[in-house]
Amino acid sequence: MRKTIISLVVFAGTSVLGAAPHAQAGHCSNASLKGAYGFLDAHVLLPAGTPFTAIGRWTFDGKGNFTNTLTVNDNGTVTHPSDSGSYTVNEDCTGTISIMGGQGSVEIVLVNGGNEFYELVTNPSSIVSTFRVAKKQFPDDDDNSRR
Repeated sequence: MRKTIISLVVFAGTSVLGAAPHAQAGHCSNASLKGAYGFLDAHVLLPAGTPFTAIGRWTFDGKGNFTNTLTVNDNGTVTHPSDSGSYTVNEDCTGTISIMGGQGSVEIVLVNGGNEFYELVTNPSSIVSTFRVAKKQFPDDDDNSRR
C-alpha cells in the first residue's frame, strides 16, 4: 500500500511540472501571429453612413511585418487593394497593426491560441466596424509557404 501511495505522489508531481508550459502558453508576442489569415470586414464610413465590406488575406511573418490583399466593396464600387506594414503583439495577446502605409491602425486581440483574432479599426475613427474577424487559413502552417 505504501508503495502505491509513493507512486501516486510522484505521478502527481510530474503532472504539475508538466502543466507549467501550458500556463506560459497564454503569453503572446509577435511570433504568436504568424501565417496566413482569411478575414471578413463589414463597417460603415462616417459621416456619410455608406456601407463598406471587404474580404481578404493577412500574411504575418512572426517578426512584426505583414502583407494583405483585399477585395473591397465600398458603397457599390469594387476594388482590389493591397497593403503592407508592421504589427506588434503584446504579452496579453492584444496588439496593433499599422495599416495604410502607417497612416491607420487596427487594434487586435488574439484568440483560440492565435488561430484567429478580432479587429477594430481605431484610426481613422470614421470607420465604424460592425464585424471584423480573421481566422488562420492553415492552423498547422506557420511558415507562410502557402500563398
